[in-house]
Amino acid sequence: MEGSTASYRSDGDAAANEFLKFTSNVVKIYSPGATWAAVANAAIGANYLVYLGHGNGYPNPYVSYLQGAYDNGMGLNCSDGSHPQSDSYHCYYGENYMAQLQLAPNAVVLLNHLCYASGNSEPGNGKPSLATAQTRIDGFGSGFIRGGAGAVIAEGLGSLSPYIDALFVPGQTIDHVWKSYPGFHNNVSSWTSSRNAGYTAQMDPDISHPASDGDIYYRAIVSLPGLKTDQVGAGVTYAPTTYHPVPPVRMRDNRANNGLSGKFVARVPRTFQITGRDGIPGGATAVTGNLTVAGPSSTWAVYLGPYPLASPASSTINFGKGKTTANGVTVALSDTGSLSATYLSVAGQTTDLIFDLTGYFTPDTTGATFHVLDPARLVDSRKGVGVSGKLSAQVPKPFAVWGQAGVPTDAIAVTGNVTVTNATGGWALYLGPGLPPVDPPASTINFAKGQCIANNLTVPLSGTGSLTATYLAGAGATTDLVFDVTGYYTQDLTGARYVPMTPQRLLDSRAQNGLAGKFSASSPRVLQVTGRGVPVGAVAISANLIVVNETGPWAVFVGPKPIAKPGSSSINFVKGDVLANGVTVALGTGGTLSFTYMASPGRTTDLVMDVTGYFIP
Repeated sequence: MEGSTASYRSDGDAAANEFLKFTSNVVKIYSPGATWAAVANAAIGANYLVYLGHGNGYPNPYVSYLQGAYDNGMGLNCSDGSHPQSDSYHCYYGENYMAQLQLAPNAVVLLNHLCYASGNSEPGNGKPSLATAQTRIDGFGSGFIRGGAGAVIAEGLGSLSPYIDALFVPGQTIDHVWKSYPGFHNNVSSWTSSRNAGYTAQMDPDISHPASDGDIYYRAIVSLPGLKTDQVGAGVTYAPTTYHPVPPVRMRDNRANNGLSGKFVARVPRTFQITGRDGIPGGATAVTGNLTVAGPSSTWAVYLGPYPLASPASSTINFGKGKTTANGVTVALSDTGSLSATYLSVAGQTTDLIFDLTGYFTPDTTGATFHVLDPARLVDSRKGVGVSGKLSAQVPKPFAVWGQAGVPTDAIAVTGNVTVTNATGGWALYLGPGLPPVDPPASTINFAKGQCIANNLTVPLSGTGSLTATYLAGAGATTDLVFDVTGYYTQDLTGARYVPMTPQRLLDSRAQNGLAGKFSASSPRVLQVTGRGVPVGAVAISANLIVVNETGPWAVFVGPKPIAKPGSSSINFVKGDVLANGVTVALGTGGTLSFTYMASPGRTTDLVMDVTGYFIP
């Protein structure tokens, strides 16, 4: 903040010291080290974020249009080489950057001393119109809300300490926190946010005591109605769990009025119950399953998580218009045993959504524990590994799992990656224990004719330690099948227990989160996982991997060790795909993961990974 940096540091110290009364987990990032990469990394999983510095909002006197890369965000130390990193220079990082913050669900953002954020103008520019002030408030909230915030409070002039104290009083609404502030003017006007679906915006102008230039707009909030202090950070701390596999069961299909009826509408979260249905007990805190999108009217993604988020900062499945696409998931439940899904697309678009459950976790020792394996190929019909010859439509094909690639005879379920390739007809494949019924109750992977596509799964084994694959297509169609195993569960306490978490983005090479810059073909890169929301000592994670901006087709391998030419893959794609796949994967030495882009020389790609939980011994 140039000449004001010293006073802002002092105010920042005061806020940090106030937070230290309630929590020891406080991180301070000050100029000249306040780069976007440093801020984004520190914000991962944060319940509260405080920013003091430059505000660059819209509308402003300089440009007649909204600049998503520059407006409604932070002024930080430049890291692009345009200026030296010092208190004298800054670069703007706008709402599109704030949308990449991986804040905890329902996080609270406190903006202090900013221009524009509370509706105000720059000093000396006078009072803006009411409409301009409202647009600025709505806009400044939008990026942080897309980054996970449930409330964005802009306090232009006063101290943050009263807010911080009130935020740690349980049972209060955030609205009450804002209105009980000592500087409350009782001139509240509110409106439905035009930028943030489901949110309410409010201002509290100081009509009786305008600034010397006439400005009165120095207090504002954009928040979820009814959000309480107890819900900051989602309001749930997950305990270690054990696993209970079940044969695949369809829990949700809006096409058949199962769980919910009617299509999903873009940006409108919908919640459906999991516990209490089909034998899933009320104490379950997470589930494994398969999420399928069918008939989307537009491209993009769906988010699945424990709580409803209109603008989530991560995604669970990516797809193209009209495509039926599936993704295996391991996902935490809400404290009421439900899941929420949001279709991420432009207003007015719709889609159908199907969810098949394959198991659940409970915070006790009654279930199974997990044993990690290095990814290994159990089945490759192209080479006669595991099964001989192609799969024929409607003809179940079993294969042995016990005794293969380190899976013992007491394993009751496995995690892995199933890949379909060379299919002569489109539809789906079912993978489960024993012989399936003529019309399987669920599907494991969906695909089009000729498509090479993979899907993650956690699936129970039969009583003889086998799995059976059934190709669901028209008579006469054939396909090849590949199956890579990544771990197994045993009905004892010798393995690791699972700790669910709300999805957090630990890798985005586009945004210099975790690793910066594109991945080059056949060049393994190592990502630090533990210490970034995942505790030291974790032996494996569940996550969602996304490939984007690839310059060539083939696959990506994720595993505990860097391998230039891996013998298995985690996700398959063609050039131009934006594609996601779940992974359950062992961590390497020091809590790391390695990624290899499997493609021809010179090809590059970006990778994104959202972690949904971890396994601890």
